Amino acid sequence: MPRVILRPLAATLLGLAAALSARADPALPTLDPSGLHAGQKAEVRTVFSGHAIETFEAEILGVLSGGRAEGDLILARATSERVIRSGVAQGMSGSPVYVDGRLIGALSSGWTFSREPIFGITPIGDMLRVLDLPASPDDRSGAGPVGVEPEGLSAGSRYREFRWPGDKPGAGAGGETPTSPRDAARDETQEARPDRAAAPAESNGLAPLALPLTCGGLHSAALEPARRLLAPLGFAVTPGGSAPGGGPGVDQLAPGSAVAVDLMRGDLQISAIGTVTWRDADRVLIFGHPFFQAGAVRMPLSTAEIVTIIPNEASSFKLGMPGREVGVATQDRRAAVAGTLAGRAPMLPLSVRIAPAGRPPQPFRFRVLEDRALAPSLTALAALNSLLESGGTGAGQTLRWSVRMTRAGAPPLVLHDLATGDGATGELVSGISAPLRYLFNNPYRRLKLDSIAVEIETLPVREQWTLRGARLQTAAVRPGGRARVRCELERWRGMREIREIEIAVPQEAPGGRYLLWVGGGGELTRLEAQRLPAHFRPTSLDEAWRRLATSRSDDALYAVLFARAPEVTSEGRDYPELPPSALLMMSSGMSSGERGRRSDFASLDERRVPLEAIVQGETQIELMVDVHAP
Repeated sequence: MPRVILRPLAATLLGLAAALSARADPALPTLDPSGLHAGQKAEVRTVFSGHAIETFEAEILGVLSGGRAEGDLILARATSERVIRSGVAQGMSGSPVYVDGRLIGALSSGWTFSREPIFGITPIGDMLRVLDLPASPDDRSGAGPVGVEPEGLSAGSRYREFRWPGDKPGAGAGGETPTSPRDAARDETQEARPDRAAAPAESNGLAPLALPLTCGGLHSAALEPARRLLAPLGFAVTPGGSAPGGGPGVDQLAPGSAVAVDLMRGDLQISAIGTVTWRDADRVLIFGHPFFQAGAVRMPLSTAEIVTIIPNEASSFKLGMPGREVGVATQDRRAAVAGTLAGRAPMLPLSVRIAPAGRPPQPFRFRVLEDRALAPSLTALAALNSLLESGGTGAGQTLRWSVRMTRAGAPPLVLHDLATGDGATGELVSGISAPLRYLFNNPYRRLKLDSIAVEIETLPVREQWTLRGARLQTAAVRPGGRARVRCELERWRGMREIREIEIAVPQEAPGGRYLLWVGGGGELTRLEAQRLPAHFRPTSLDEAWRRLATSRSDDALYAVLFARAPEVTSEGRDYPELPPSALLMMSSGMSSGERGRRSDFASLDERRVPLEAIVQGETQIELMVDVHAP
């Protein structure tokens, strides 16, 4: 009988003890850096395996005094044999450090290739001040590469030939002119992004510890592309999974516990792993350094479990897994990330549908952090991973893809194209991520999407045509007539074929020489960017949305008749061959800024011949317009 009574009583007491231990005492004594001196013994709390909080010993080395911008930095050396062997690990960011039972701050930084386990500590006073900052009035994440805009961030974002005003036309990521629109898209995804990433290996500078980015459900072949996309943003990409049984609950979240910021959920789980520094009821401080230093944010918080610490000569890291969603990160500041253990952060719905040749389509579902730096890369990674999971990759194949974006107050934007050849998957990643990055980084207003849907069809053969030549059937055409062009095309490892295109000459066209251009969509876009640059320099997010909707894909043969005549683009609309008085008014100082932009070419007619394959090559023909022509 007594045993029957004691068992529930013991369970109740254990549960109460766990709940009490999980809540940091708001009256816990703290110690200012001015009260520290070299040689003092310190204790660090963190998780080495599972979710049990353990400690290791350290010794204070001194304090680096900083200004108001960077704050003070406490330096310490781990003296525990366990940490001496493994090194200070990525994922320890936020581990609380105590001296004489008083909290002094969070382990937050270190050196790569350091011969001793020396680390930096962010003072707890700097971290606590983050709690007093106002929350974001918006219910969407405001995260981005940095809180303060670096020079050229928005202007440097581009999609093929589309650029924001102020960006240098034709400049690739390395300062060279791209050889094709495909190269421009590929360069865009490989551009160095402004970030808080750890210092490079040759640097002797102290840097915030990179956050391990655990990727559950990531195909092994997608691991290296994930590193290329996410490592420049300051993350250490690692394999991952889901915590057994859903992971620890919110009551087990205490100073020293593992914690995660979720970037993606669904068929692919991606989370940044760190450590809790401080907790008072439902308020927490984590990391001891910024995520992106983006200010007031809304990002999902979860508990986490650690599998083990992987020792590494450059920088050791924790191998972990996210657990239960428990709250929202609300502040992303220099000294800490702050959050509340209540509510849920909204995430952007993302669907991917893979249609392998000869097999039923396979759907995949995700939710993505709507962040201007992360959302483009995460969307492309989800598409690539879904393709790999469905078995839809192979040499010499063709990938037909589309991206459909929706937002309030605008019609859906649908982009589509093909990727083929040995680098088809790389072109797919570039093609999907580049337009998203371009729109998210517009310099006018914040992009808020309602959903993204990606569809990918796989074809087992290389669908590609090359234009080998084109000639006019007649040398001259009268105004109001039609010019017939005979085009010779060669299929990839196949026979040559002839296609004919008729293009109209306007009735009002004066006699003279005109340029008739024939080729693929990518080449035509590049030509227009040179001759009609105003088409590719939108001056608002709405204009960019409209123009992207009419952008050409590479799966057709185009013929365009150009005239050497002025054209004005005003407030997002094109006005070819206006009367001289109207041209003068719209392109002069009477129309300020980017409202009126003038070009020296005008497109008179355009014809498109769908070929369901990538078309490469171009040619230019001189067409004579003659009122006396038959």
